[in-house]
Amino acid sequence: MTENEKLDLILSRLDSIESEMQGMKQKIDKVSLGQIEIKKEIIMLNRKISDTYDVALDALGTSTENRTWLEKGTLA
Repeated sequence: MTENEKLDLILSRLDSIESEMQGMKQKIDKVSLGQIEIKKEIIMLNRKISDTYDVALDALGTSTENRTWLEKGTLA
């Protein structure tokens, strides 16, 4: 095998590796975009949970106030 043939094999292999790396980069980019979308969804879920918790606390407070007013016989 001549030196030129060896160099051609090396260049061919390097081209193949470069192509594989481009494919991996594209996959990594897709994963990164997926992670961003998941993060957005988690933030939205956290907001919904927080809002639900706030509504539940308000309802508990209102029911406690109503119970107190009923027990005292006064409604304001």
